[in-house]
Amino acid sequence: MTSADALLKRPSPMRVGTDIFWAVALGWFAYTLSCWLVEPVPKAHGFGEQWLEMSKDPFALFGQFPHRVLAPFLAWLFGAGGDSYIAFTHVLHIVMLSSVFLVVVRLRGLYFDAFLVTCAVAITAPVQLYKQHWSGYTDPICYTLFLWMIIVARNPYVFWLLFLTNLMNHELAGFLVPWLWFLRRRQDSRWRLDLICMASAMAIYVAYYFWIKGSVEQTYSVDYFLANPLFPGGTFVVWNLAAVHYTCTFGPLLAVLAWHQMTSKQVGERWHLWLVTLGILVIFCIAFDWSRHSNLMLLPLVIAATRFLGVGNGNRALFVGLLLVSVVLFWMVPPWSPTAWPTNELVDGSAEWCAANPDKKFFLDTGIVVPTSAGIGFGPMSAAMGNWLPRVWQLLVTIHVIGLLFWCAGWLWARHENRLIR
Repeated sequence: MTSADALLKRPSPMRVGTDIFWAVALGWFAYTLSCWLVEPVPKAHGFGEQWLEMSKDPFALFGQFPHRVLAPFLAWLFGAGGDSYIAFTHVLHIVMLSSVFLVVVRLRGLYFDAFLVTCAVAITAPVQLYKQHWSGYTDPICYTLFLWMIIVARNPYVFWLLFLTNLMNHELAGFLVPWLWFLRRRQDSRWRLDLICMASAMAIYVAYYFWIKGSVEQTYSVDYFLANPLFPGGTFVVWNLAAVHYTCTFGPLLAVLAWHQMTSKQVGERWHLWLVTLGILVIFCIAFDWSRHSNLMLLPLVIAATRFLGVGNGNRALFVGLLLVSVVLFWMVPPWSPTAWPTNELVDGSAEWCAANPDKKFFLDTGIVVPTSAGIGFGPMSAAMGNWLPRVWQLLVTIHVIGLLFWCAGWLWARHENRLIR
């Protein structure tokens, strides 16, 4: 069965209304459950403070990201700017989780399956990290819009309009164009209309971006990234940190992604994972935020989990087991704080290292200390291989092995199922 076959075809208004009702109700419930594991902080952190200020007047072109206006504008539009902005971002998580539920249902999953996948997203990084470490950040809107694009993939006009809207929230949406193109090709082999719509959306955004750039001085414009190259040494480090992030914040659920790659039932859908991964890897050629942009992995995870649960009750029982084990692991070793293990071991944030190396660091707004080209972050590969890797390789290898074990577990289960089919 292809993804085109799996999508519901024009559900009735009654079905749409029922789906939305249960999506909102169970999305809220899943978010509430996740708060038992990680309680949200009541104030913004880092760049979230700037988006909070922008929400008071999104037309003032305030701060370092005046072009990323969508979330502050929506908060202002709904009267949730300023002091209410943090509560607004919490609602964004509920909207995102409700969208996860709708995607699973749209892919012909049962309501129970949709609830399980929603809970899986709720307890992992795409939700939990934005309650503390990235409080006030706007990434959940990006994830939500991508999820909506899965739902409307049959309609090129709505699809690319959502893409343009996503660009207004964060330009990282452009890095997932190969995956978005794949989504559309799964529904419609005709490509000329998509090319026109995509080019139009990009042209509108580029015009908007340069208008903003010409009106204000942006610290984090393209010029900043060109002046502070991350590739190749920093990119090597960030790729490794992203892999650690997946092991520690998605945990055993990675096995579901592995199953989806190895099962003989979903050969055509394997590109979801690799195209999203490609976008993430390219992002990390210029951006350092491994614990944010890595969370785009929820997109192939939602699809993989839907297919996994659709096999039958045996897989549903296994999935519930993965959820419970994940909750226990996250409770025992919470990975959500910038000072949590293993981040504090892999990134030199200790007071002792800072005192001994005053010329080898700069501070992010979150308080993490990031070594400069003299250490690991920005510069040649020799800096990463000579200064960073020798100090962390043992811990790094250990965590990579754990992640590989999660992956192998999913591969073995898929191989077992493939043999049963034969």
